[in-house]
Amino acid sequence: MRRSRPPYQTARERVAARRSALGLPPPSRQPRGCLPLLLVALLIVVVSLVALTITNWARRTLATIEQVDPRRPEVQPQLLPARLPASLREPFNVLLIGVDSRANADEGVRADTLILVHVHPEDSWAGMLSIPRDSVVDIPGLGQRKINAAYAYGYNHAAELYGSDTTPAAAGAALAADTVAGFLKLSVDYTAQVDFRGFEEIVNTLGGITVEVERPILDPAYPTEDFGYERIYIPAGLQVMDGATALRYARSRHSSNDFDRATRQQRVLRAMLSELRARDLRSQAAILPELVNSLKSRISTTLPISDLQALAGLAAFAQGLDPDRVLTLSINPTDVRVVAEDGSDIYWDAQDITAQVERLLAGPLVTTTPARVQVMNGTEIQGLAGRISRRLIAQGFEVNDPTDAPGGVIEQTRLIDYTGHPETLQRLAETLGLRGNQIYSTPPDDAPLPPVQTDIVLVIGTDFPELRP
Repeated sequence: MRRSRPPYQTARERVAARRSALGLPPPSRQPRGCLPLLLVALLIVVVSLVALTITNWARRTLATIEQVDPRRPEVQPQLLPARLPASLREPFNVLLIGVDSRANADEGVRADTLILVHVHPEDSWAGMLSIPRDSVVDIPGLGQRKINAAYAYGYNHAAELYGSDTTPAAAGAALAADTVAGFLKLSVDYTAQVDFRGFEEIVNTLGGITVEVERPILDPAYPTEDFGYERIYIPAGLQVMDGATALRYARSRHSSNDFDRATRQQRVLRAMLSELRARDLRSQAAILPELVNSLKSRISTTLPISDLQALAGLAAFAQGLDPDRVLTLSINPTDVRVVAEDGSDIYWDAQDITAQVERLLAGPLVTTTPARVQVMNGTEIQGLAGRISRRLIAQGFEVNDPTDAPGGVIEQTRLIDYTGHPETLQRLAETLGLRGNQIYSTPPDDAPLPPVQTDIVLVIGTDFPELRP
């Protein structure tokens, strides 16, 4: 007899049920407190529309969101929709832009966040590469400037750059795309942009998202809409966030740095995708009217979503995309060498940028039996295990939360395979630059007991390659 699917529960309801099953008390409520999440928002709209057997109303509504790309006006809208069902089987790139737009015209607009998403529909995976907004790059028509200046310059010079019929938002996205394409030496096929209020409304319409907060967020100077500041605090642990809290979690800078901020933004993206996939078609369809009506003025994209064939293809991809098949990378000092710094301006090594792009195009680690890796810090350097764990996650490894090694300071670094994953062990050794006497295909007699749900343990000793003089 076929089992009926359990009723859909929001993120908050699922966490409450999980805590109750474990005998934990309800969490105390936290006070309510940009992220380019448009791609996920679009996929939510796409799947919901397919569930409703797309109508003329849907076509008209999506046409208000779809944006003409002033870089390629000759292929819109006739050529792209005709080719799209075939091209959806080919990889493509989307630049996600989080826009900070202020009510005061003197403040202008700026690209708060940039993420290049590489989509591989046939193999059902995607990769995200976050680009720090203080990165100095060559902007067409401006020269060497911070990369977030590209959107503002395009926005303010729309007619001059792309013609009198081009809207400021379309021009800003177009110049940002051209700038990122030149910086990464990679084509940017589509753009998608969303403002802060649009992001909050997406999360709230979903009923909240569940995020594992790795460490507490304490920001004494979080910017407010009235150009002031407020103090925010988000505790560590499993949190159910509404739109305002998720925005604060994603945007906060003063509690850490831009590189940790990029990791948090990608974690929220994955949480939104998980929330979407947890819904059945009926619950997806139920949120459609509220979602579309609230976002029509908040989001825009050059993806040809008003074409129904393209819509069906995007819906199929969205429904089949597993969050574990989403690779998360960033441009950061751990993986990319900093050539020079001038105040907040950062100049990156071009060869290392190329290497990060190659990692993006290679996709997530594919294995039939994923090995779980645990990093233990056996040195006196605080935060070292967390930094190495984040690097391994970016490389596609499955990594548990970092811990300290038992027994205090340890001299010898050891990479120990407890359950027989030779390929993962070898790849870890190569990634970390470990020598033969630091690698154990079976645990030695004095090896620490592995934590629960752990296959490979990395114990960082004082001889770890990064710590050598």
